[in-house]
Amino acid sequence: MRAAIVLALALVLAPPAFAADQIECSQIPHAQSFIDGLKPGPNTRAAQLHLNAAKKAKTDKECVTELGKVNYYAKRSAAADARMAKPAAEPAAPKAAKPEKAKVKTAKVKSRNGVRCADTLHQDRPGGTDYTGKPVPGCKRVL
Repeated sequence: MRAAIVLALALVLAPPAFAADQIECSQIPHAQSFIDGLKPGPNTRAAQLHLNAAKKAKTDKECVTELGKVNYYAKRSAAADARMAKPAAEPAAPKAAKPEKAKVKTAKVKSRNGVRCADTLHQDRPGGTDYTGKPVPGCKRVL
């Protein structure tokens, strides 16, 4: 009963949340100014191509579809620009001055022959549910 109530509330409250993120064809000038501020690259070129297609679209549906693709490539380009700008903004500190990072301990399970076996996070290793190779002696099945 509680699950049904939660599901009904989610369906009632979800449309206003989705409406705030809707893309409209009236956003083409804003998209163009955003793309103009990006550094040249493959994602920027793809975003510009889709923006040109959105400008030439004959229906609102085509325009919104193309603007969705513009949004995808523009976000990727902006993220790449941010990654490229980050090392230049931070001066390199000497190795001795760097603080020690807290090390996270992970289970390193090895079989007798030195092969890393599966654990809860690495199911693609021998003994894991996603492993497709030959069975490795010493690696127990991990679910």
